[in-house]
Amino acid sequence: MKRTRIVLCSLALAQVVCHQAILTAPTGSTITLIANPTFIAANGEVAVISALVIEPAGTPVPDGTVVQFFTTLGRIDEQGKTNDGVARVNLVSDTRSGSADVTAASGPSTATTTLTIGSGRPSRVFVTADPNRILDTDPRHSRIVATVYDENGNPVWNVPVIFTVDGTPSTEFMRGGGAPAFTNTSGEAIDFLETRHQKKAPPKTVTVRATTPTGVEGTVQVTIN
Repeated sequence: MKRTRIVLCSLALAQVVCHQAILTAPTGSTITLIANPTFIAANGEVAVISALVIEPAGTPVPDGTVVQFFTTLGRIDEQGKTNDGVARVNLVSDTRSGSADVTAASGPSTATTTLTIGSGRPSRVFVTADPNRILDTDPRHSRIVATVYDENGNPVWNVPVIFTVDGTPSTEFMRGGGAPAFTNTSGEAIDFLETRHQKKAPPKTVTVRATTPTGVEGTVQVTIN
C-alpha cells in the first residue's frame, strides 16, 4: 500500500511538472521588434530577430518569458526565451524573394517588423541587347540581358526579372513568355526577343522592359530590319 501511494504521488508530481504554465508577458506589455540586418539575400542568409518585451511598469519581463515568432517568408525559430527582456531568434531565407513580415507574440502582446529578402535589394537594372539591330541576314532574335545592382553597385543574385515588350507588338514577343528569369551570381537574368517581322518590311524599333518584383526596371531598344 505504501508503495502504491509513492507511485501515485510520483505520477501526480510528474503531471504537475509536465503541465506547467508557460511564462508569457502580462497584459499591457509592449514588444519592440528589430531585424538585423533589414535585408538578406535568398538561399540561406540569416537575420537576427530581437524582441524587447517591457512590462506595464516599464521594466523588462522576467528571464525565461516565452516569445513566439512567425514569418510570411523564409524560416524562423518558433519561439525564444527572454534574457534581460530580450528574446532572439534567427530568420533564415529560402529560395523565395520578397518582403518578410515577422511577428512576435507573448501573451496578448504582439509586434511586427518587415525585412526584405533577395529582390528587396535591387536599386538599378541595366539592360543590353545582342544584337541591338536584327538584320535580314541575322537569326530572328536578340539576346536580352538584365543586370541587377544594389544601391552600392553590387550585382544581386536570385532576383526574379520579368521581360516584356512595350506596347502591343503583333510580331515581337519574349521567348520566356512572361515567366520570371532569375539573376545568376553575376546579377544577370537572360531572355530572348523573338520577331516575326517580315524581312523586307520597313525597319521598326521596339522597347524591351525588364522589371523586378519591387518595381525597379530598365529598358533597351532593338531595331528590326
